Amino acid sequence: MSKRVTRSLRTALLLMLVALLAGTSALADSIAVKLNATTKVYQAADASSRSIKVPKNLKLTLKGYSDGWGQVAYKGHIGYIRLKYLDRVNPMKAYVTESAVVWRDAGGTKKLGTVSVGAVVYVVGVDGNFVRIRNKSGSRKGYIKAGALSATRVGEEPLEDSDDGDISAEAIPESLRSTTTSPSVSKVEYAIYLAQNLMGAPYSATASPPKTFDCAKFCYYCYTRAQSGVIQNTSYTQGYDEQYAKIGYDDLKRGDMVCFDTVADDDACDHTGIYLGGGYFIHASSAAKKVILSSLSSGYYKRTFSWGRRIFED
Repeated sequence: MSKRVTRSLRTALLLMLVALLAGTSALADSIAVKLNATTKVYQAADASSRSIKVPKNLKLTLKGYSDGWGQVAYKGHIGYIRLKYLDRVNPMKAYVTESAVVWRDAGGTKKLGTVSVGAVVYVVGVDGNFVRIRNKSGSRKGYIKAGALSATRVGEEPLEDSDDGDISAEAIPESLRSTTTSPSVSKVEYAIYLAQNLMGAPYSATASPPKTFDCAKFCYYCYTRAQSGVIQNTSYTQGYDEQYAKIGYDDLKRGDMVCFDTVADDDACDHTGIYLGGGYFIHASSAAKKVILSSLSSGYYKRTFSWGRRIFED
């Protein structure tokens, strides 16, 4: 991609359109979408189910998604369309968090160029592991890997940690500490063991674990070392991953991932951490500039708590 195109595309977030499970669960807020091509709407999230042809530019309401399918509503009727055919009516502004290749298609077969850290793009849709992006005017388009995007500009501090946020490693109650050094004994305890031993590690918006972390890559690092591939590495995909049970505040258990709404946008998971129990969780804080222990019992994080996700059952 030329320098002019690179400047135009200024790059990206992973606010991957939507969230929720295949066909039965509703999004917290439905999203207005339109078809980017003539395609088919299906009775179920299955290409062998009954279908009808629908025209390009038809406007629909996206209610949820899973496994590449979007659940859509039109004049009171519900159907299913492949996500790659759905574009947001109102693209979402996003920021690039790491240098990334921009591709012509979601297959990653034709390189258009690269975008640098801090560039701004507008998220239009999602296709597999790629996010469909454009510049502000819509004159330049392409695809970028979802993990290269963030809801906040590199260097910004969206979190407003409460006064009870920064607690030293020694202050972790003995009863909440883990001594489990192998995931074969307990995945929950091993993830917590890794987390507690990263207390004080530096925060960076361009995180490079295990030296530096942002909130999502901190959770990703700890959970995926307990079990490979269990979660993705952005707070949005972590919070909206419906393969894991959504947990309310009163039902949180040790080892659950906790999700917070810390940015004024249309999704409810901008920050994640690992719950220890006893009203405490560990996370990489942009305000504290390091991995810290914070209280979930009162203050800022109690107010901004959205839900938990149970990554491991042991």
